[in-house]
Amino acid sequence: MSFHDQQYREKRDFIRMKVEARATLTLQDSGEVIQADCQDLSSQGVQVVLDRPLPENTHLSLSIPSPTPGLQGLEADGQVMRCEAIDNGQFIVGVYFNTLK
Repeated sequence: MSFHDQQYREKRDFIRMKVEARATLTLQDSGEVIQADCQDLSSQGVQVVLDRPLPENTHLSLSIPSPTPGLQGLEADGQVMRCEAIDNGQFIVGVYFNTLK
């Protein structure tokens, strides 16, 4: 198996689900709280849209509340793996989960 084939396969090992939810990010170094729109979610991470860029390797806590009463939302610690500008002046940020709470 070539390296390219392996990378493609690994991308498909983690199914991404489209999610329309509001997420709260808390930057671990400053405690700053940022609101984000969650775009998709996998067992390894999340992709969110922000109004500002975040540097790679920024450590943060993420919270996505559950829309269902009595069902726990998602709480995780993670780090920014990538940040890309998109057309409307916003940024798409990929976050890798280090710990699920």
